[in-house]
Amino acid sequence: NMTRLHLSHNHLTGSIPHTFKSGDVDIRPIEYLNLYSNKLTGTIPDNLRFRQIKFADLGHNQFQGTLPDDIGEKWVELRFLYLDNNDFTGTIPESYPTTGNTRMEAMTFNHNRLTGKVPGKFTNNKLLEFNVQDNLFTEIDSEVCKQSVFIRGEMVEFKADCDICECEPYCELKCGVETKAPKL
Repeated sequence: NMTRLHLSHNHLTGSIPHTFKSGDVDIRPIEYLNLYSNKLTGTIPDNLRFRQIKFADLGHNQFQGTLPDDIGEKWVELRFLYLDNNDFTGTIPESYPTTGNTRMEAMTFNHNRLTGKVPGKFTNNKLLEFNVQDNLFTEIDSEVCKQSVFIRGEMVEFKADCDICECEPYCELKCGVETKAPKL
């Protein structure tokens, strides 16, 4: 069984086929998927069922549409999710804060066209990298700033747009202005 698929920087075009999730291609036990920096288009198919995947980098492509709900529900071993630099729209699904059974270490959504509110239920995650900048978000839930990694000083990278960022001291350092959030 194939457990790693690394196809970054290959100028791949087209979309992720729906058969990619099929047991016929013997890809279900995949743990590592890297499709970074290609020219892939379309949406991420629902029901990929990568229950054992730990690393997924779909960044720097031309994916569009909304983010599939089932990543948060079915990718139970996921630790690293990179969806940056695409053309995703809509909101971050409510299931994403519990992705990987709250053991996520990195999530990047930057440089898309995502809207609404950044959900705040990420507090139980071990996120060391969380990037939501350069989207169309209107606010960040104040619970995002209460992540244990913020409180213990373990957050390595947190990025959000200055007009919605309320997490001290991260936003103060980046934006150079006092934020609206209460001090932790």
